Amino acid sequence: MDIKTKISGLLLMLGSGLFIAGAIGFITGYLFQEQILPMAVFALIFIGVGASMKR
Repeated sequence: MDIKTKISGLLLMLGSGLFIAGAIGFITGYLFQEQILPMAVFALIFIGVGASMKR
């Protein structure tokens, strides 16, 4: 495996983890709406970059 594939996999996992953590935090009431929006933005950025690097 080359380094580009490893980095893209790491970015995909990081983005997915951020998205899941934000959803769980919102459902449990631990996070507020103002905290979730930046988490969702970063999650989408990480997932988009990771997916584009995998191609």
